[in-house]
Amino acid sequence: MVTWHTLVMGMPPPPPPPGQGSTPPPGAPPVPPPPGIGGPPPPPGAVATAPGYPPYGYAAPPIGGERAGFGVRLGGYLLDGLLYGLLMAVFAIPGGVLIALSFSDCYTFERLDGTTDIECPPGSPDGGMIAGGIALIAVGFLLVAFIYLRALGKSGQTWGRKIVGIKVIGEQTGEPIGFGRALGRQLFAGLISAQILYLGYLWMLWDDKKQTWHDKVVNSIVVKL
Repeated sequence: MVTWHTLVMGMPPPPPPPGQGSTPPPGAPPVPPPPGIGGPPPPPGAVATAPGYPPYGYAAPPIGGERAGFGVRLGGYLLDGLLYGLLMAVFAIPGGVLIALSFSDCYTFERLDGTTDIECPPGSPDGGMIAGGIALIAVGFLLVAFIYLRALGKSGQTWGRKIVGIKVIGEQTGEPIGFGRALGRQLFAGLISAQILYLGYLWMLWDDKKQTWHDKVVNSIVVKL
């Protein structure tokens, strides 16, 4: 075929660049395809995913581990009531004794109409002893509450929860919830969750995340260790 190069330059035309319509000479190896094109097909059932992303249908493990069930949480709750109740008794019993002793000089008598009344001599009951007994009980309550909430907020484990092997953590962070959220959690539990036949506590039986109402309010979960 006569071309412009043949007529003007008296030279044959240059060969086309590789890969642009040129035909390899007989016996030459085939030109490999560009990267990412023409590779072997994926095996049957495989799903292609973008680099750096988990495969389709992948479910991340729950934060913190396996959720604690109703039975183990109830066990921790009962143990907390027993152990912290014993600590509270250290203050409540002496306080009650002081209040009772303040009425030691009083006596009961029966009236002519059959009713019973209490008679106390002047200066009895002793107001100072009553105030001291009430103060002792109040100090004990605040101290026990502080110890309980500090343990719950700092480590997620109160005494009873530590025995049964469960822990209260934040749903998003997986870390202990702190003193403030622990206080809010307990207040909501006592004022709301414990009402109407403890419905707020029983809610975890059919909740997907096994959360009670007070768990949902502060975004907490209870997990096994």
